[in-house]
Amino acid sequence: MVGSTLPGISHTALRRLTKFVGILAVTLLGIAAKPAANQSGAVVKERYLSPIEMVFSPDGRRLYVVCQDSDEVRILDADSAKIVSAIHVGHGPRGIALSPDGHLYVTNAWSDTVSVIDTVAQQVVQTLPTGFEPTGVVVDHGGTTLYVANRLSSDISVIDLASGHEIKRLLAGRGASYVALSHDGKWIYCTHIYPNQGAYRTEPSSEITVIDTATRRVVDRRPLRNVAGVFHVAASADGKLIAVAQLRPKNLTPLAHVEHGAVFGDSLALFGDDVGSLVQIPIDELDRYYALPWGVAITPDKSKIFVTTAGSQSVTSIDTARLLKTIRTRHQSFANDLSASAEYVTARIPVGRNPRGLALSPDGRRLYVANRLDDTLSVIDTHADRVIATIDLGGPKNVDALRRGERLFYTAEFSFQGQFGCSNCHLDSTIDGLQWDLEPDGFGKDIVDNRSLENLAGTEPFK
Repeated sequence: MVGSTLPGISHTALRRLTKFVGILAVTLLGIAAKPAANQSGAVVKERYLSPIEMVFSPDGRRLYVVCQDSDEVRILDADSAKIVSAIHVGHGPRGIALSPDGHLYVTNAWSDTVSVIDTVAQQVVQTLPTGFEPTGVVVDHGGTTLYVANRLSSDISVIDLASGHEIKRLLAGRGASYVALSHDGKWIYCTHIYPNQGAYRTEPSSEITVIDTATRRVVDRRPLRNVAGVFHVAASADGKLIAVAQLRPKNLTPLAHVEHGAVFGDSLALFGDDVGSLVQIPIDELDRYYALPWGVAITPDKSKIFVTTAGSQSVTSIDTARLLKTIRTRHQSFANDLSASAEYVTARIPVGRNPRGLALSPDGRRLYVANRLDDTLSVIDTHADRVIATIDLGGPKNVDALRRGERLFYTAEFSFQGQFGCSNCHLDSTIDGLQWDLEPDGFGKDIVDNRSLENLAGTEPFK
């Protein structure tokens, strides 16, 4: 150590941290900046698509893609890979579900509504009110009830589809975001992106909220220890395995020593008959992390689990049989054992920037990945674990300063071993609900919550 550096920080760590903070500062300036004007003085801002979620039609011929920034659903012909239509919805669409009768339900996070789309007429036929910032959505097997996870109000709207009225609200975890229906239709699983409230400077805790569809009541809250940031949830076709993408933060230790250990552990939570009690498993490696596990998909035959890593521009492929063998042969928790992933992770598949939602073709042979910051879809051969096509959804080809800043903000490639990016602590440009020990004022002194970055233009100066 050298006396001119901050206490306990090596020159290498300081350089990395300085570079990372510099990227964050540039990104914030880009977020706050006003769009450029053309010669006439009119404001020019590229209208990107930002695909975020998808769902297939039952016959696999159509893929419905939610485009977050263009406020629309684009319909893709799966055989020709051509866009056949675009349907305008509410502001900031984020989730999508298909009902048995062929209607699409799209959550509009910034409109607090759900757009109902007739897939035959290819138009919005109804708009349903929800809670605040609706995100995930699912329809029950009978097609009678809609469940909507509301991120800002941390609850789940239960909507009767015959009348179009919300009949109740169910309390969920803080920042309720994503939902999945069990294969038999009996249960709905709901995740949340912020940790539940707890005592100051204690290990964060989250939950999987379980809803009984027969009674429309919360019947269980499965605890997730040392977890903050829980994203997509997927259930296997036989109902015996549920997989959840999650983060395990190390926010109780000073942030200075990034190279001495993980800042965020990237992992899955698993439960169901295949594993018994809930198990947390790492997807990171000893010398490389795979930041922001987000989307999860399980193949129909349950042979593989796929996970998008939104900060690492990749999809992790997991051999389910090998994973279950590892769980059964290890008799102690191995959530922080980064050597474990070598036993079940079979491939890291490079895709586009900020991959989010996943959609498996009905036969399970193709996996479609929404590359949010490229306006493309990657198509993966699930047997070969490789990209076989990239589909351009038709967004602007010019990359402006705001888009470059957003790409910097969401990548983890600039941090040591790819551990984290700006978006780890500012989930979807908001907060992470954690307290961090930042070192400039000395260890244990500068402990802060982070600031939401949504709509911050005009609120300078920034830290």
